[in-house]
Amino acid sequence: MMMSKIKRTAAFFLAAAVLCSCGTEIEYPEPVVTTTTEATKDAEQETVLIVPDEIKSKDKYEPSDFVVAPTEYSETYQLEFNTDAYSYTDGLGGYNGTGFICLGKGDYATITVTVPSSQHYKVGLRICSTGLKVAILTDAEEKTDDSGNEYLSGGSEWGAVYVDESVMFDYFYLDGVYLSKGENEITMKVLSGTAYIDDISLDSTSTVPELAYAISNGCINKNATDITKSIKKYLADVYGNKVITGQFCSAGTNTEINAIYMDTGRYSALRCGDLGIFTEYYDGSDKNNENELNTAAEWWKNGGLVSYSWYWYAPTESDPHIFTEITEFDITDAVTDSDIANSDAETLAMYEQTGKISSDCYDIIRDMDAVASKLKLLAAQDVPVLFRPLPEAGNGWYWWGTDAESYLWLYKLMFRRFTEYHQLNNLIWIWDGESAAFYPGDDYVDIVGMDMYSDYDISGNTRMLDAMRYTIRTKACALTECGKIPNPDYIKRDNAFWLWFALWKGDYIINSDGSISYEHCTKEELDYAYNNELYITLDELPDFTRY
Repeated sequence: MMMSKIKRTAAFFLAAAVLCSCGTEIEYPEPVVTTTTEATKDAEQETVLIVPDEIKSKDKYEPSDFVVAPTEYSETYQLEFNTDAYSYTDGLGGYNGTGFICLGKGDYATITVTVPSSQHYKVGLRICSTGLKVAILTDAEEKTDDSGNEYLSGGSEWGAVYVDESVMFDYFYLDGVYLSKGENEITMKVLSGTAYIDDISLDSTSTVPELAYAISNGCINKNATDITKSIKKYLADVYGNKVITGQFCSAGTNTEINAIYMDTGRYSALRCGDLGIFTEYYDGSDKNNENELNTAAEWWKNGGLVSYSWYWYAPTESDPHIFTEITEFDITDAVTDSDIANSDAETLAMYEQTGKISSDCYDIIRDMDAVASKLKLLAAQDVPVLFRPLPEAGNGWYWWGTDAESYLWLYKLMFRRFTEYHQLNNLIWIWDGESAAFYPGDDYVDIVGMDMYSDYDISGNTRMLDAMRYTIRTKACALTECGKIPNPDYIKRDNAFWLWFALWKGDYIINSDGSISYEHCTKEELDYAYNNELYITLDELPDFTRY
C-alpha cells in the first residue's frame, strides 16, 4: 500500500492512521455534483467535477526522444580494482580476480563504466550473501550533510536485486538499465543484509519487447457483463500505446483528484479506492463510509474508470491489522481441503460447529461476503470494477502474503466465491505481487500489477519486466501503486507502457487542507504528466457503452 510513507519505513504502529487519513484528518463536506460548464475548482466543496465536451483540454506536451542505438557489448569489471571499497580475500573462495568487496546495510560503492552506445544494458552482480537486497543506481552524486555524513543524491534508482543466503558466488541481474554513450557511474547500495560482491558485468540488451503488448481482450470470467467486456477490450487496445492516469482517493471523496484538476486542468481517468473499510475488524475513522460506493458510482456515470484494492484487516478480534508484525492471525490456520466456495451461511456455520472448518476459515468467508455485498451494489448499477484484492503478495508484510500455498488457496477461494456464489460479473481481476511463487495462474488473472515507491525519476521498466515473467500467457501490466508519477519521457524511452499508474493518496499528493503537495512531485512534473499526449485523462476516455 504505501511504501516510503509509513509502511516502507517499518513504522508499523502508525499505519492505521495512514490507512484512514492523510496525515491529519480532513473533514469533508457533503458531496456536490457539478453539471454546469462553470465548474469551480474548489476541492473542498465538490466530489465530482465534470468537464463538458466543449471545454475539453488539449495536450500541451509530447514526450521527449532519446537515442537508443543497439550495439553488441559485454564487459566485466573487477570491483576490487575499480571502486574505493576495501578488498577482501579471506573467508570465501571461488571469487574471480584478486578478491571481493564487502558492503553492509546502508553501504554503497560506485564504479565508472564506459559503454559504446546509448542503449539498455543488463547489469549483473556476482554476489555471495547472508540474504540481501541491493539497489542499482546510475549517476547518483555523493554529498555530505551538516554532520559530515555522506549520502547519495540525484541520479536514477533502477531497481534492486534480491539474493537469498548463499555460500557460493553467483550472478544476479537487473535488466533494462539505460546508459548513455561514454562514461556512466553505477552505484551499488545495500538496502538489507550483507553483500560480498566479486564483480559487475554489463551486457547489451533490450527493454520491454513490443510483443509484450499483444494481449487478449477477453475477460477470464466468461460470464462477464457486456460493459465489463467493453472495458477489457478498451484496455487491450490502449496497452502499449498510452498510459491511463490513476489516483487513489480518501474514502468517500474525490479530494485528491480534484486537487490535481486545480493544478493541471485535467482529471485522472481512474479513481482508486480500498474496500478494506467494509470488513468486520477494520478500525479506521472511515470504517463503513457510506459515501464511498456512491462516489465511485458517480465517477463511473460521469465517464471515469473505477478500481478497488482490498487491504484486508485480519478477520480476528485479537490484534486485527493488515501487517504480519502486528496481527497474530495466521492464514495457515484457515486453510481447508473442503470445497466451501459455494456454501451458504447456514452450511458454513454447521461446518464450523462440527470442526470441518476452523473459526478462522469461517471468519474469512464472513469478510469475503461483506465485501461482495458492497461490490454487488456497484454491479446493480452496471459499474465495472478493476478489482485488486490481497495486494503485494510475497513480500511478507501482510498476513495474506507470507505463505505461498495458503495465499493461493485464499485467492482462488475468493475468485470462486465472488464469481460463482455471488455471481459478481462486473470484476476485472488484478493480481499484484512480489514473487512468482504467489502467482495464482493465468486462469485467475486479467491484469498483473506491480507497485513502485521511489522518488527517483524512472519508468519502472525493470519492474515491468519482472511482472511479465510471472505469466505464461501474455497479460497487461499496470503500475497499481506508485509514490511518484512516472515521467512520460522515460516511459517512451524504456518502452514501459504501463496500462495505468495509480498514485497513492493522502500526503503523496495533497496537504491536510486538500491542496496539492509537491513533496513527491513538483508542479511542473504534475502539469507535464497530466497534459502529455502519452497519458490518458478523464476527458480522453471513450463512451464505453458504445465501445
